[in-house]
Parts: sequence; structure tokens; C-alpha cells
Amino acid sequence: MRDVHHLLTPADGRPFGYKGGDLDVPQAVEVFKAALLDVADLVPGRMALLQQTALALLSRRHQLLISRAGTGKSLYGDTVFSHFEGVTFKAQFTQGTRVETILGGAGPEAFHEGKLWHDTSHSLVTADFAYLDEFMNANDLVLEALLGILNERRFTQGEQQETAKLHTALAMTNHLKYSAISEPILDRFMFKASIDPHGDTLNDIRIDLAYARHHGHPAPPEHPIPLHVLRELSDIVQGEHPSRGIDSSHDILFLKNELIETFMRLHDSRVRSQALSGSGHHPADSYVSPRTKAACRDVLNASAMLHHRGHVTKDDLYALRYVLTTIPGNDRSIPDSSQDTFTEAIHTTLASFTESDLETVNELTTIAQTFGWFAHGTPLESQPAHGRIARLFLSLIGKGSWHDVSYDTFVEALRSREITNGRVNELREEILEEILEHSGSG
Repeated sequence: MRDVHHLLTPADGRPFGYKGGDLDVPQAVEVFKAALLDVADLVPGRMALLQQTALALLSRRHQLLISRAGTGKSLYGDTVFSHFEGVTFKAQFTQGTRVETILGGAGPEAFHEGKLWHDTSHSLVTADFAYLDEFMNANDLVLEALLGILNERRFTQGEQQETAKLHTALAMTNHLKYSAISEPILDRFMFKASIDPHGDTLNDIRIDLAYARHHGHPAPPEHPIPLHVLRELSDIVQGEHPSRGIDSSHDILFLKNELIETFMRLHDSRVRSQALSGSGHHPADSYVSPRTKAACRDVLNASAMLHHRGHVTKDDLYALRYVLTTIPGNDRSIPDSSQDTFTEAIHTTLASFTESDLETVNELTTIAQTFGWFAHGTPLESQPAHGRIARLFLSLIGKGSWHDVSYDTFVEALRSREITNGRVNELREEILEEILEHSGSG
């Protein structure tokens, strides 16, 4: 199976020329890809970085770029956001940056009444996009104030409760720091990239040619993409669209979780080997939070959307590289060991399960899902939303009616299966244990 490298390849081989006006969803996807390919022309050598940015924009999440000065981070951020309508908030952080710089100063009327009420107009709270420069130079008080806005899209301070409009933030830093406050902040940045300032002859020439056209300034397109178009695509990716969605079978979600666990295990094993060999600097242990693990579903959806599919396939698992590893922001740089670790992890994961194993995963997950409804007394046969799964379950266990189902039915359905794959059998045992706990059996 090929590695997913060209998430932005136009469907018909040529970028879609947007001249303004309404777009249907397939056209919107092609216009979106064409916009980022235009950025690639203006800021050369950033194709892997742009693909990661595409996933961040479609999943309505944030990206952190780690690099020394002079690598074109500001030009990159300005150019990306210039291709979309909307308000961009910009700030450069120092240890002295105050919360009011980010959230807005105290409103004069509230101040005279003795209240701390921020005037959030022209602040991060009301912006559609954000460019946060030297992000990790901010003090812990400022970082803490950003937490709710970056993840929950909520600004909460006492009586003041506001919904933040922020779609995607692009943060830049030349270093990382870890503290009780910075670690959860870094977890809000689902996507991370590192730009190596060292290029090669070909890339340097491409940069010279691009610089001759824009002289280091962003070149906004004549027709930027309307914000509502980007939001509609994001709604589909996040399962919030009223009429369109992207489906994923249970076995694909199972493989997603297996891939993440395999990657972390391989990564941490290499870290320990480097530490024992005394080979000098080595990366920290990997950690993928439950929040990020669940949100990886949106990345799979975004990959499927970019390929004009209404369902997720195994090919989309390759897009998790952009979450699990720190992407090299310079296409011509030498990739770090985490890229090799991901390649090994996905090949190991896909080789570990046959199609028969994955079909069993689908059946086991159907049993587990149906048991959850059964245990809560959900009348499945009267609920069309659950009807298909209920019928599938009944066919799996050989029953003609939901009224014939009992706790013993689920136990028998699980214990009667011959499962040779160790990981799939673990799934069966976990489901069985949960059912026995609910039924009071042993």
C-alpha cells in the first residue's frame, strides 16, 4: 500500500481556478487544495508542511511550527491565511506579554463599575484565524488564558462567558519548554512541524525565484475562499454537517488505535535504546493524549474528503503521520527517526491483521455497541437510527427478534467464536468481561 504523500493533488491533475461565486462540496475541496498549492508556489519547499496545514484547517485544529529565525515562518502563515476570508489575529509573545494583549483590555464602562470585563473586539476571542509568533516565550499566565480558547473555543472569566470564533491557530516558536501549564497547551496543538534552515541548491534557487515575485510579502489571491466554505468542509469532517458525513467502519477505527499504540511502543523502545547506548540527545517518550487519539478520527475524515470519498479507508491511516510525528517543514531536509518509526508502525499494524480478523473486529464491535443499548433499555426496534445495527446483531446471533435477546445471548455470541489473533481475542475478552460485570455473572 502506498504512502499518502499527495493529499493536495488536484482530482483532474490541474488546480481548480476559483473566480468567486458559489461552490458545491467537491468544487470546494478542489478550491481548497488549489489555494494551498498556490502557497506552495509562493513559499517553496513546504509541501509536507502544507499537507499538515490542510489537515489542521479541515479539522479546525491548530499547528505549531518550531524553527529558528529567518526561515519564512511569518511569510508562510500570512500567505496561508490570506487565501481565506476572515479576520486574522496576530501577536508576538514575550515574557512581558499581558493577558489583555490577547483577550482585550478592560471595557471602560465595566471598569468604572468595578468589574473586570474584557473588550474582546479585535482580540483572539473574535478572530477567525490566529498567527502567534514566538509562542513559547509567553508567560504561564498568558498560556493558561489561551487554554479554553484553543480547545473549547470558550473565553471564560468570571461572569464573562463568550464563544470564541477561532477556526485555526498557527503558532511559531524557536524552542519548546515543558511545565505544568505549557504541556496541556502543547497538547492543544495537534499538528507540529520543525523547519530546518539548511536547504540545498535546488530549494535555494526556488526560493530566489519566488522572492523575485513577492519580495518576502504575502500575495493574496484575487478571490480568497469565503469563510463559510471552509466552515462547511470542517463541519463535514467533524460530523457536524446536517446532511453530509464521512463514514468509518469499526475495523478502521480499531486499526487507528492499534497504529497509535504501535507507534508509541516503537518510539519509546528507540528512546530507551538511545539512552542505554549513551548516544547523546534523544527525544522524550511519546505521549498521545486520549483527546488527540479520539480526534485522529477527524484526520482520517479529512484525508478521505481530500480524496473525494464519503468513507474512510486504510489509505487514510497514512495521514496520521502528520499527527504522530513532528513533520519536517523543509521538504529537502533529512527526516528524523520518528518518520522511520511511523513507517515501521503502519506496516507492522497492517500486517498484523487479516481481512478475516478485521471482519471479526466489526462483529465484536457490533456486539459491544448493541449490548450498550440493551443494558440501558433502549428499544432498538422502534429507533430507525439503530435499526440497521440491531438487524446486523440479530443476524450474527441467529435470533429473529430483539425480544429474544438476553444477557446470556451476548455471552454465548462471544464465547462461541474461534479467534486466533491475540489482539482481536483481547478485544473479545474485554467485551465479555464488561457484559459479565453488568449481568452479575462470573
